[in-house]
Amino acid sequence: MNRRSVVLSLLLQKLEIPPSVFSTPGALIDSGTVVSRLPPKAYAALRSAFVAEMSQYPTAAGFLILDTCFDFTGFETVTLPRVSFTFSGGVVVDLEPTGILYSPTTSYYCLAFAGNDDDGKAAIFGSAQQQTLEVVYDGVGGRVGFAPNGCN
Repeated sequence: MNRRSVVLSLLLQKLEIPPSVFSTPGALIDSGTVVSRLPPKAYAALRSAFVAEMSQYPTAAGFLILDTCFDFTGFETVTLPRVSFTFSGGVVVDLEPTGILYSPTTSYYCLAFAGNDDDGKAAIFGSAQQQTLEVVYDGVGGRVGFAPNGCN
């Protein structure tokens, strides 16, 4: 990811996040960081929209840095909202459920994103979001590409 725009979407709704939130500090792809870290403005928009979409499920206490958790005990199925990133150039990366929720225990799931403590810090696209993607690096061209059906 470069210093160009990154847009987060929830369902088919583009979240109201100023482009400068991502373009000013930049963004990193880091397989050593488990959950993606977002600048506070971006995380607040994602969290708010996600909680609204998940309002039919009981919330649970946070887990470590994850503050948006749910208890799915007794639920046979859970419907998740679609979460995607749109990068400059129009590349849209739709996340699989494992890139949206992290499960520390059975029936207990947390939004697999956390907020940075400062809008000036770079966003980090973590390994939980990358795990079902094939990530291709073009170092010479200064580009990164994503394809579905990577490692599961």
